[in-house]
Amino acid sequence: MAAIGLALALARGVEGGVALGLSGLGAGVLLFAVFASTRRRRDWAQIVGAEPAPTELRVESRGRSLAVATYPSTIGVTLVLVALWPDPRLAALLAGILAGLGVAALVFAVQLGAWERLRLGRILVERGRKGRVFLQENVL
Repeated sequence: MAAIGLALALARGVEGGVALGLSGLGAGVLLFAVFASTRRRRDWAQIVGAEPAPTELRVESRGRSLAVATYPSTIGVTLVLVALWPDPRLAALLAGILAGLGVAALVFAVQLGAWERLRLGRILVERGRKGRVFLQENVL
């Protein structure tokens, strides 16, 4: 999605170096904000302190969970496309922010996967802002 926003900014006349610079700035600012945030540390604290999963727990498929998690990024794409009309440089910046979101999600997924493999379990999170975190053991 970020690549589409960047390509559209280029098509609207933003010079290549400027578009890449703005995208890099957007990605860099977002990644700094994500990795420096206290929320990230709180989330990891919840994961480390996860309760054992109840046996009657209903688990969504990974595909559905992924679809629900990626839905907000469609709002970001809409912002890129809306921003593209009056100022394509802003679209390049927003494309970088989307790219930063993707990188942050990938880093978290790799870290979580490694953590789960070490514990031979799977982290399950209730939906909602303050969902409880469970560790389903012996599933890997």
